[in-house]
Amino acid sequence: MYSFEFKIPSKIVFGVGEVAKVGSEAASFGKKAMLVTYDEKLVKDLGFYDKVAKSCAEAGVELLEFFGVKSNPTAEHAAIGIELAKREKPDVLIALGGGSAMDSAKFIGVAAKYDGDPWDFPLGKAAIQETIPVIAVVTIPATSSELNGTAVITNETLRRKDGFVSPIMKPAVTILDPELTYTIPVRQTAYSAADIISHLLEHYLGHDLAFAPYQDHFCEGGIRSMMECMNRLLENPQDPDARAIMMWQAAFAWNGFYDCGFGLPNSNIHILGHSLSNFYNTPHGAAMSVTILATMRAHIKVNPIKVATFAREVFGIREADDMVAAKAGIAALEAWFKKIDTPTTLAEAGITDPDAIDKMTPDAYQTAVAWGEVEKFGYTQEIIREMFESCL
Repeated sequence: MYSFEFKIPSKIVFGVGEVAKVGSEAASFGKKAMLVTYDEKLVKDLGFYDKVAKSCAEAGVELLEFFGVKSNPTAEHAAIGIELAKREKPDVLIALGGGSAMDSAKFIGVAAKYDGDPWDFPLGKAAIQETIPVIAVVTIPATSSELNGTAVITNETLRRKDGFVSPIMKPAVTILDPELTYTIPVRQTAYSAADIISHLLEHYLGHDLAFAPYQDHFCEGGIRSMMECMNRLLENPQDPDARAIMMWQAAFAWNGFYDCGFGLPNSNIHILGHSLSNFYNTPHGAAMSVTILATMRAHIKVNPIKVATFAREVFGIREADDMVAAKAGIAALEAWFKKIDTPTTLAEAGITDPDAIDKMTPDAYQTAVAWGEVEKFGYTQEIIREMFESCL
């Protein structure tokens, strides 16, 4: 194992009805909170807004409102929230939603404490020194943003979707109330499951340790648990146990815990997937189910044994030949994605532009360069193009 440091500074509050504690948690930071969330009508119709507003009012916390966060959140929209935060100076930000809301709040939190161009952070031109504390109230479990220091933002002007990382951005408090997930449509839940699986698989497929049974089995078991939860939710979308377990699993899929000791991960699934969202606004989880399969097809060319192990441990495939087993495992995962109705090809993801691969290939390569993965893993534009072509 490689050397590592690991810390989760977030206080975790888990359980049905625990959203009622958001006000008292916010009050521990001061008397003014800024809510960062989705469309106003949506969060009010679902009852999410009332739960947060009531709790804050009871705790004597003034609640500023910043609505309008969308899937694949943008720097342009966040700029309005940054201006509001700089003017009103909230003591804490409350991110109500999934990864989009949490990443927007993180971006707003650090940018409100910075006098330069906020895009300096994704470009690596400025180090993050401080932030407005963030309370994450999760309604869509998928990204692990509730426990990690990562934010992913799209710059529509530059046509770039970039992530940036700092431990300073880890939420101060995370509220995981499974009841808030009961109204998520099954398709959106399936996208979340694909995202969780993508986080687990990247580290599993990409590490170079010869012996890592703890981490490998954590991944294999995590993927099996996601499948079991989704299979139950297909039968009953409000299954309380499946919702609760999925929420807890999501928080630990990509918060830095499971991959401790792996070194730099091979993040190819996300390198490809970000380009789908960047150019075609593909929902993140939908992009992941496409690029997971492309990445696994690439991995069997260089490490069929690892993919074969995945096939045997996750799907119970008993083929003795590693290449045969590996291909069977990919086919089984593709079949499961189809079962839960997530896309497995570019066309199924709604991308029919004949120039799509020409557009996405250099963009994905730029991401690979920015993340330091060209140097370590030898990615070239030709390799990336081949992987996109396998998404057809």
